Amino acid sequence: IKKLFEKAELSASSYDTAWVASSTDRHDQVPCFPETLNWILENQHKDGSWGLPSAADDRTRNPNLLLKDSLSSTLACVLALKRWGVGDQHIHNALGFIGRNSGSLTDSSQQAPIGFDVVFPAMIQTCAQDFDLNLPLNSANLGAMFRNRDSILSSAAHHRSGGRDAFLAYISEGMGNSPDHWETARKFQRKNGSLFNSPSATAAAFMHLRDADSLGYLRSIVDVNSAAVPAIYPNGIQTQLSLIDAIESLGINRLFGEEIEQALDEIYTSWIQGDEEIFLDPTTCSMAFRILRLNRYPVSPDLVFCSSPVDVFNRFTEDRFWDDTMEGYLKDEMAVLELHKASNVLYPNESILVHQQSWTNEFLMKSMESSPNSANRTRSRASESISTQVDDVLNYPFKGDLDRLAHRRNIEQYCTDNTRTLKSSFRCSSFGSEDLLKLAAADFNFCQSVHQKELNQLMSWLKEYKLEDMRLAKVKMGYCYFSAAATYYDPELSDARISWAKHSLLTSLIDDFYDIFGTAEEHLNLLELFERWDVNGPRAEFCTEEVKTFYWALHSAICETVENAFAWQGRNVMDHVVELWVDVLRTMLEEAEWSRTNTLPTLDEYMRNGYISFALGPIVLPSLYMVGPQLPDEVAKGPEVHHLFKVMSTCGRLLNDCRSFQREAEEGISNAVSLRMSQGIDTAEEAIEEIKGLIDEQTKELLRMVLDERNTSAVPKECRELFWKMNKVLHMVYKKEDTYNSTKLVQIAESVIKEPISLSVMDSRVI
Repeated sequence: IKKLFEKAELSASSYDTAWVASSTDRHDQVPCFPETLNWILENQHKDGSWGLPSAADDRTRNPNLLLKDSLSSTLACVLALKRWGVGDQHIHNALGFIGRNSGSLTDSSQQAPIGFDVVFPAMIQTCAQDFDLNLPLNSANLGAMFRNRDSILSSAAHHRSGGRDAFLAYISEGMGNSPDHWETARKFQRKNGSLFNSPSATAAAFMHLRDADSLGYLRSIVDVNSAAVPAIYPNGIQTQLSLIDAIESLGINRLFGEEIEQALDEIYTSWIQGDEEIFLDPTTCSMAFRILRLNRYPVSPDLVFCSSPVDVFNRFTEDRFWDDTMEGYLKDEMAVLELHKASNVLYPNESILVHQQSWTNEFLMKSMESSPNSANRTRSRASESISTQVDDVLNYPFKGDLDRLAHRRNIEQYCTDNTRTLKSSFRCSSFGSEDLLKLAAADFNFCQSVHQKELNQLMSWLKEYKLEDMRLAKVKMGYCYFSAAATYYDPELSDARISWAKHSLLTSLIDDFYDIFGTAEEHLNLLELFERWDVNGPRAEFCTEEVKTFYWALHSAICETVENAFAWQGRNVMDHVVELWVDVLRTMLEEAEWSRTNTLPTLDEYMRNGYISFALGPIVLPSLYMVGPQLPDEVAKGPEVHHLFKVMSTCGRLLNDCRSFQREAEEGISNAVSLRMSQGIDTAEEAIEEIKGLIDEQTKELLRMVLDERNTSAVPKECRELFWKMNKVLHMVYKKEDTYNSTKLVQIAESVIKEPISLSVMDSRVI
């Protein structure tokens, strides 16, 4: 896998090689690149076609697989051979292949390369007009193809836009001799001389424009690739990003930290230099932005200030992709998917990403609604994988998708087909690596075995401290541990997971004790016991057995957390952990008093108390000591950690209140929604929408602080990440319902902790 970082191998593209082979000198006497012509002669398949070798082999099992791609590549090679008067037998065999498969040309259920409906008819015309070559196609198919082509071009002529111009320039080889087209296409020429890094489009441009820049680009790719050229060049940045994205999405990035850092340093250098390979391609630009930002590189969605300012996302507006009258580049689902994923990683006041998130979400939803049933379509596995990814993104929002749940889905949905289709199909060694799949599945199961042992230990602790008979205690422990294992799953972080789970369970049980079961005397007694903390035991009497049970369970959890934290930090953090619990118990007591005395707090009073009583402090803050880095007292108890904690807890409190408002209103309990209504909001729906807006802004601010791409934070990144991980847990839990009895939650918890991924299934799918 590490070797994949060194150089990605791209397969040759017969289609693009044929267009380069057709390039002539200024006098149209000799080919500019005779070595490409020789490659075509040496690489025809047994069935008479050109294209991906594996596609020709696979058609014995699936006759329609990438058939339009093979037809397009084959006809392009025929044109190149006819132009130079060579390969008569090759042409004869190729025409046989085209004739046998001509019915596929108008079959809309088959996957087509980008621009096929424009380029293929143009190649047919060239055969007839330039070479007097009649193809074995029936008149009905020919008529349908040309009518469709004319309709597309007529619409383009009457509804001009930047998106349409880009699409037509990208398929320039299908646009003939129109002076207007070539004048427009010239505007898309890149600094390296190419049109869209496409050898075929650039070869067509050179034959019409005869410019030195296009020729220089073509010479460079032939020199680098030894005769046959790829479908896209250069593409090193996108293949590196795709590899890093695959490794991160499968949950094995911790195993390749050095390689990822080195690759991202190089990509970031290209970013700040305004490299066209990044900024002129929507997929590459979106992936670079998302992956760099999530890895804490300072990137902006607006402008890159290099030698001349470069727009980042302003150039990729919806009119470039969304057009019901045209196909292909404008409806590049993968590009829109990546734009949408990038838009989810947003900070406050990034309006361009807010707009991008809105239109890409609508685009993808309509794309899913209008997609024909896959059973009726012949599509590559890679193409179907994109649809699966779209469905995944729409159903599992970034801010509420726990890492280990996403990893499992990505492993189970991972596509080992390394084929991609642009104007022709190609393979890349860094796409669909079987080794990645096997390693990810094995690592998931190894981590899961560690998690199962830890959960068994927690259940034993539950029994030892007489908590197992309390209301839903066993079920809650499973969920509490799941929230830890699903977010920071590394085997070496066992101490942090155990602390998180125990304190999470105890906050839940004690919250019920203060809200529902306990008496005023018990509430005060429990608080006083911890206000007068002594590691050797209580300094006050227990007024009831329930208080005694809570005290000793909490005493045990605190002492274990402090002991483990000492091993990581080399100092005693007892005072801090006890203080966190005292703060929580005080605020819970305050809310219990409000309820007993029918006191209605103001919204400000409620939130000032509520972000602490929500009780994330004893869960998250002690865990900071056990995730690796040294955390000095002045940082652990400092203003930055407190601000991170307050923003996270405020989001949690408000998410809880929005979800539980109806139930609590029926029980006569006030929360943020009802208190906001008391300030003049007419309906609960309006109050909830307003609060959701606040949650959204607080979530953006939390992400900004956690990523800290300006590197100004005194809090180590591993510690900051815990606040974002808890925020994800909260968004996931409160997405549907405020209950521990959710059947769905049981299933997803078991998928992380109990159900291994079947390696035999993985192996059979790879084979």
